[in-house]
Amino acid sequence: MKFSENSNQAASYLRLAVPMMVKHKIVPNPLNYTLWYSYFSNAFPKLNQELDHVIDRYGTCPSEVSESLFLQFVNQSGASVSDDIFRDAIFNLVGDLSQSIDETCEKTKKFSLALNDNLSELAQYELDDAIKPLVNKLSENASAICRVNEQFQKKIDSAQEEIQSLKTQLEASKKDASTDLLTGLYNRRVLESIYRRYANSSQDLTVIMMDIDKFKLFNDKHGHVMGDQILKVIGKLLQQECLEPVVPVRFGGEEFAVLCPNIDVVSAGVIAENIREKLARIGFSNKRTGEKISPVTASFGIALKQGDEELMSVIERADKALYSAKSNGRNQVKLAS
Repeated sequence: MKFSENSNQAASYLRLAVPMMVKHKIVPNPLNYTLWYSYFSNAFPKLNQELDHVIDRYGTCPSEVSESLFLQFVNQSGASVSDDIFRDAIFNLVGDLSQSIDETCEKTKKFSLALNDNLSELAQYELDDAIKPLVNKLSENASAICRVNEQFQKKIDSAQEEIQSLKTQLEASKKDASTDLLTGLYNRRVLESIYRRYANSSQDLTVIMMDIDKFKLFNDKHGHVMGDQILKVIGKLLQQECLEPVVPVRFGGEEFAVLCPNIDVVSAGVIAENIREKLARIGFSNKRTGEKISPVTASFGIALKQGDEELMSVIERADKALYSAKSNGRNQVKLAS
């Protein structure tokens, strides 16, 4: 069974799960988050019964019991809560928390100001001796409330700073999850996501597969550090040459993919040929030794999506064309049949 909730739904489950974990002093680690997310999503009714029983018995859920239940119900079922769903859910949760705090603080500030104004106004009146002690007590209590609110406000300001820091970290985490750190290009996960977005369109959708020629031999001769520099340069080249809506992606190793929405194979061929020519003209040298390095080239295969064809099927056909380009001498572009 798979979890299929969107991020908003996932956030609602986390809003329920977090207080439960805090209440019962359950360690906030990924395994426990998944366990209690499962509990509130009611993905495994039997798991809910077991957790209820454990809480009734221990008042918490010991770590060894959590691990056992996770392995028994969640892991064995093949269920998975994707990192993206959890990340988006937590991001929504943090955003909602920040907004709620802002709204609450604004209301309490207005209340405190109004209360102080009322007390100041009340002090101007001559009061009956019988009621004066009561008013004085009310004034003391109101002043105490205002002082507490001021202290609370300071803590809230500090908490808001932490929340903003957490949001920044979550944004960075989201970027890291979708970006290849070496080249700065999107990764394979993003390729799949964007392909699904365009898959049902009647417009052309073309995939270009690109593979650096003899890259293993290059690494053996010049070292992996130099190889990484080549990959970085290619990443920058693809970013420069692939204008929207074209999306370049590091597919893995020395292989890249370029997704071309609303672009036919002829136009995609022009894009690939342009990249091929510019890459072959780049002069490389070893900065450490000053040694000139032979031009780096790449081979390309292009396939147009057919009907409701899945991404991997299109990639397989583009790869066959790419292998044909390599077999015919490399440093060329081939179209899939």
